[in-house]
Amino acid sequence: LVPHHAETVGSMDVLNKQTAAAGKNDDGFFRWYLNSTTMIVDWGNPTLLQIENEQRAFEQSNAVFVLDEAEAWAYTVIQTQLAVPHPIHLHGHDFHVLAQGTGEFNASVPLNRANPMRRDTALLPASGYLALAFKTDNPGAWLMHCHIGWHTSQGFALQFVERRSEIAAVVDNDALQANCDAWNNHQRDLRVVQDDSGI
Repeated sequence: LVPHHAETVGSMDVLNKQTAAAGKNDDGFFRWYLNSTTMIVDWGNPTLLQIENEQRAFEQSNAVFVLDEAEAWAYTVIQTQLAVPHPIHLHGHDFHVLAQGTGEFNASVPLNRANPMRRDTALLPASGYLALAFKTDNPGAWLMHCHIGWHTSQGFALQFVERRSEIAAVVDNDALQANCDAWNNHQRDLRVVQDDSGI
């Protein structure tokens, strides 16, 4: 497939390489991992609220990658040795599919940067890799995750915090705080226990 609106992917400004794997966490529960991190989000203190409150450091389990440079090309490669395919979905962007196949991704894999197809979801093949790129042209906290619900629930996700200094200007802080307060009250009153990734 060739996009009608032609766009060439620029040279790599940021490379984020992730290996998808499965295993048990410290409590003995099955979880999905990206580079040894299974994502967990605190429902009462989500990433946007942390940004709004000017929290400088994120927990490792938040699986945050900071992309501060505007209009840069962020390349991401996800690979797995497991014989299980995963539909990879990115919020906030359509991404360019640069390469996709079985085997291990390495420097010899050719990248199609000349008007590659664009998607918001593309398949990570079983025992294979998916290389994608997007331009940092949309400030926000954007989730990338496996689109199989229980895989996401068990931590197969990461976040891109894109152009952090510009996010406050596009977020309704009062509504964000009100929603988080309402959730915290609901969770406390009904004794809701978070038993998954929070996504």
